[in-house]
Amino acid sequence: MDLGELIDGLAVRLSKGAEAIRICDITEDSRTVVPGSLFIARGGLKADGKQHIGTAITAGAVAVLTDSKDAGEWDVPVLYCADIMHACAVMAERFYGSPSQKLKLALVTGTNGKTTITTLIWRILNGIERRSGLIGTVLVDDGAEVARANMTTPPSIEISRSLQMMVDAGCMGAAIEASSHALDQKRVDALKIEVAVFTNLSGDHLDYHKTMEAYLAAKARLFTLLAPNGTAIINADDPASETAIQTIAGRKDVHVLRCREGGGPATAGECRVEIVDVSIDGMTLQLVGPWGEIETIVPMVGRYNAMNVLQAAASAWAMAGLTKDELERGLAKIAAPGGRLEPVSTPADGVKVFVDYAHSDDSLTRMLEAIGPLVPGRGTKGGSVAAAAGTQRSATQGRLWVVFGCGGDRDRTKRPRMGKAASTLADLVVVTSDNPRTEKPSAIIDEVLAGIDAEHRSKIVVQVDRERAIQHAIEHARDGDVVVIAGKGHETEQILPDGKGGTYIIHFDDREVARTALAARRPVVEVSKPKVPIARSRTTAARWGRG
Repeated sequence: MDLGELIDGLAVRLSKGAEAIRICDITEDSRTVVPGSLFIARGGLKADGKQHIGTAITAGAVAVLTDSKDAGEWDVPVLYCADIMHACAVMAERFYGSPSQKLKLALVTGTNGKTTITTLIWRILNGIERRSGLIGTVLVDDGAEVARANMTTPPSIEISRSLQMMVDAGCMGAAIEASSHALDQKRVDALKIEVAVFTNLSGDHLDYHKTMEAYLAAKARLFTLLAPNGTAIINADDPASETAIQTIAGRKDVHVLRCREGGGPATAGECRVEIVDVSIDGMTLQLVGPWGEIETIVPMVGRYNAMNVLQAAASAWAMAGLTKDELERGLAKIAAPGGRLEPVSTPADGVKVFVDYAHSDDSLTRMLEAIGPLVPGRGTKGGSVAAAAGTQRSATQGRLWVVFGCGGDRDRTKRPRMGKAASTLADLVVVTSDNPRTEKPSAIIDEVLAGIDAEHRSKIVVQVDRERAIQHAIEHARDGDVVVIAGKGHETEQILPDGKGGTYIIHFDDREVARTALAARRPVVEVSKPKVPIARSRTTAARWGRG
């Protein structure tokens, strides 16, 4: 593709004659430059791309696009664009043949639930052979392979490349997580978005957005990007949903589906979910919407997960125009994504252990409120029925444990709130490290402990080493107890401080550590060996006075 065609209509300053330069690749990473590349040299939060212009040109870049007016003089054309993130998104779509125009895309934003909803959409559609891709925190399915993800919402170039691979693989659509960072940085600005989903809003990422108002505004941007005849699917039970709806006020070419919890018929433009039955292993849900009425069993628990299932069902219905029967069959195939209240214990274990990604006070609260009432003998407000009545707990009543920490170099305001939530809703709390990054782990823990009231201090155990913290909880749990290990979920690495202002990474998987600890507490079963007759030689038999 010629450079002039790539930047047509964009506010990019182009030197004379440069429009005819042939571009064979676009990249923001100088390490991936090949001969014929357009190198995007933009400023970032931690690094400035213009520092790598020389390396990119040496590797074969034939042009550079930058947001700096003083990028210097080079042997190749250097283009300037003030709004480089928007330009990058548009160029990526053009370069890869506008793949989003050929797919039905559902983008999901909100503080919590993005991964679960996108994964459920993906499972519903693929479960009924409507081949669909996925771009999210845990997995990326680009149509060619399913692989672990590196970040929630990748850069625009990577998104468009993955979408084109989905088109080539015959996908009809894709579910994509849209983080507040990605929306603020315009990574999805050039996509044709058929379905936009708002889950909820609670305190998180204030290290980046600074205020809740700015954080909400970033989330609400998604709905300004909805394509004509697109569908907005809103969690109407969350007060922040009104801000999302206001962004599309007056647009007669957009459909709105308001999702609510509770039984009863759904009015026009409304979907409802009711929890019919629940156990620690799953829920029976009744879903009512434009598709009709469906009752389904899902291997998930919690009111928040009931809403996640409803929004995923509504999204799949809107994307693919599913019939009631198709949606029902798709729902029967769903499973929660890895690290989202993922069970790691077995029926042979006396204690149930789950790993969950909850890493904000709101998600931690929702998760503990969901699992707490399902622990044998407990009430609904943290603490057992017996404790609520002022009587002593019997040994047969289960206790709810939570093991958690807070990430370093991230939003510090949520640390005391997470401490308060855990200590209020759980019976026993082990405070430990998450990904401390460059911060001192004990200092992070001190900020968590600051949110714990004196009356709950007796519940708390501090163990800085995360492996030992998990081992402590499982080792000291009684049969009937439930242990939730929160914060890292599906992650398989831990980021630790190197003591020199930097970090180093080790392999660490909460699930692996938990399984090892569970195996250690299982009783050793001695297997009696059958007696086998020993054939002796005559010499041996004679020695023992036999034969």
